[in-house]
Amino acid sequence: MDRLHGKVAIVTGAGGGIGGAITRQFAAEGAAVVAIDIAAEPLDGIVAAVRADGGRIVPLVADVAEEETSEAAVARAVADFGRLDVVVSNAVFDLPLAPLTTLSLADWRRTFAVNLDSSFLLSKHAIPVMERGGGGSIILVASQQARVARPGRPWYCAAKGALVQLAKAMAVDHSAQNIRVNTLSPGPVETGRYLKNFATVEAARASHHTLLGRLGAPDEVATGAVFLASDESSFMTGSDLLIDGGYTAV
Repeated sequence: MDRLHGKVAIVTGAGGGIGGAITRQFAAEGAAVVAIDIAAEPLDGIVAAVRADGGRIVPLVADVAEEETSEAAVARAVADFGRLDVVVSNAVFDLPLAPLTTLSLADWRRTFAVNLDSSFLLSKHAIPVMERGGGGSIILVASQQARVARPGRPWYCAAKGALVQLAKAMAVDHSAQNIRVNTLSPGPVETGRYLKNFATVEAARASHHTLLGRLGAPDEVATGAVFLASDESSFMTGSDLLIDGGYTAV
């Protein structure tokens, strides 16, 4: 415990399965968290759970696709906790499985606004504050589908692949500021967002395509985020931490 003692983090998509697990583990490891989600109800549940365990957390209900959200989140971290050390850009906007020929331009642009642009916006406003504090860690949550494709996911594969390259470019640009930038790529994880693509839970669990024969759990991904946020990964930047149960091994 206390691997993140004294650190202040921003986590987007904090009301979701993976984002919620990251938020809870960060708080349990001693970090103060600014937790962002567009949906108030699930975010309220995460905030209540963290506070019940004695953690430090403030919620922000907002759309990460808007630049004002990133500005407000960074300002809140400084105002409430005095600094900013870690950013986890995890928010995602999803669409039903479909080839790109069926997508509207508005849907395509919305997926990129949330799944890619929000990482740019949050990083842009976080980096100057992190630099003033001596550095930090930026974690962009990508996916195993940054490396391999599945049917009906063109917007997702494109945005997640872009995040991997964005992290590498940012790592090059900001290493002199002691800011590390990595991606965290989960494989198929049993979350509400994943399950809704299937008629039944059983069908979802049978779809895993992993060597370990099952879907991942949100907490298994969150442990990777704790590692990337902590000093344990101090010699790691420009990398992609893949936690996919062997999905991409064959």
